[in-house]
Amino acid sequence: MAKTDEDPCKGCPGLCCRYVAVELEEPEKEEDWDEMKWILHHENITIYKDNDGDWLVEFETKCKNLGEDNRCMIYDKRPDLCKKHDPESCVRHGDGEVAVILFETPDDIDEYREMLKKGPVTEFLPKRKKE
Repeated sequence: MAKTDEDPCKGCPGLCCRYVAVELEEPEKEEDWDEMKWILHHENITIYKDNDGDWLVEFETKCKNLGEDNRCMIYDKRPDLCKKHDPESCVRHGDGEVAVILFETPDDIDEYREMLKKGPVTEFLPKRKKE
């Protein structure tokens, strides 16, 4: 670990330990859109297309091993995925939005699909997330 004054995680509320994101296939068929709407009927879930073009479902859920000080309580035994995470690539240090298309509710999907009827949509971020 870097020295405290060089620690890119210093002062962070443990952002990378407060969600799980799983990649989805790009929606193409009506069934894909319907499945996404079903997913969004559940609590603490968003679906988005990131700025790399990947579609993800994100579950907002805190890691059981995140301490009250926002540090890992099993740091020496943490999973390889955590060990490989580059703190410099964290959204906290990034520029701009991670999501270019974001759905928080099934209605967001309906609104987006209506927009698609008029042509390609390169960005869709509901107002509540822009503020």
